Amino acid sequence: MKYTARRTWPEKSKSWEYLGESESLEEFALAFATDKALEVDTEFVVIEKAGAESEIEFFKVTRTSPYGLVTAAPRVESEGSSTDNATTKDEQSSNDGGDDNYGGVEAIAGAWRGVISNILMFVKAGGAAFLFFLAAIFLAKWLFNAW
Repeated sequence: MKYTARRTWPEKSKSWEYLGESESLEEFALAFATDKALEVDTEFVVIEKAGAESEIEFFKVTRTSPYGLVTAAPRVESEGSSTDNATTKDEQSSNDGGDDNYGGVEAIAGAWRGVISNILMFVKAGGAAFLFFLAAIFLAKWLFNAW
């Protein structure tokens, strides 16, 4: 089976760090911890790459020589730490230029600003062309006495 893994705590990885095949989820988790030389109390998630019915399992490193793992519950942040974490995430994403979901609302607002500015540019160009056409007709009528 194919699996992929990434760290979730203490530092959260933004992309999947490890991809490979193994006989079981636990073997793959042990191979990930060993290859990445994870420290004690590092938590990570392993997902089976099997489509909609994929298994998800969280693990925590308990010892490093030899590596020992236990299954862990996903970390849920408390109210107080989520606001602190949100401010650091905002500061980090402003430094990085974005986050995993490519900007969210800001990206959609930017796309709409681009669409509206393009519409306005076409209206301005069309208006200028129409005024040029009217000026040409006026000049043809009054200067050359056409029509």
